[in-house]
Amino acid sequence: MASQPAVLLTGCVQGVGLAVAEQLAARSCALALFDIDGPGLTQLADRLSSAHGIKVFARQVDITDPAAMASAVSLAIDQLGPFDAAINNAGGVASLVASGQLAGQFKPFHASDAADWRPIIDLNFYGALNFARAVLPGMIARRSGRVVFVSSVAGVVGAPGIAVYAATKGAVVALVKSLAREHARDGIIVNSVAPGGVATRAFPAGTDAATRRAERIPMGRLGAPEEIANAIVYLALEAPMYMSGEVLNVSGGPP
Repeated sequence: MASQPAVLLTGCVQGVGLAVAEQLAARSCALALFDIDGPGLTQLADRLSSAHGIKVFARQVDITDPAAMASAVSLAIDQLGPFDAAINNAGGVASLVASGQLAGQFKPFHASDAADWRPIIDLNFYGALNFARAVLPGMIARRSGRVVFVSSVAGVVGAPGIAVYAATKGAVVALVKSLAREHARDGIIVNSVAPGGVATRAFPAGTDAATRRAERIPMGRLGAPEEIANAIVYLALEAPMYMSGEVLNVSGGPP
């Protein structure tokens, strides 16, 4: 990998994605940053560029739009050159609640509203597909690249009350393993980090939701965004090229 690798990161303004962006910038990576939050993205790009003297290409992108994703990737490559690594962190449920696309209360699947399924599937599964379809052709042509998807422990073991979200993250796990097999001889490795409960806007500090989630974690606490970011950056920059198709649980103990 180049001494100053170029890395694409989606979902970088909040939480884990922000911690990943900060760690990559501290390692002098050239960054392509994509997020739906345009103003927040501009502030982040300016801060990282100024603080670390790195090249930053920032683009407001809705990852559920395949044409927008493909166009943004093409523009980023024009500005920064080909990507050494690409990380898809965009996803979750909290952003959908914050934007008003979902209510804040979650229900057993049998009581869920079918109208609520689509935004969860679009963001967490179709978004991952759009990301992969946009970044893989360039890596295949170069016969080099590292791809990291952020999935979830919910996609590995299931999660009551958020069954559709868990199902989309389970689909991401299957996508990771399938792409790893498809591109094993193309010089591309594909891996995933599966976080458990993390102290982000999904579980605000001091809330009953955060307390209840922490009680279900063997270590008895939520993870810090930086702890999840450590694992993501490892897979993006340092993991052995003989390691592909893996799902690394970072969840405070066995789920």
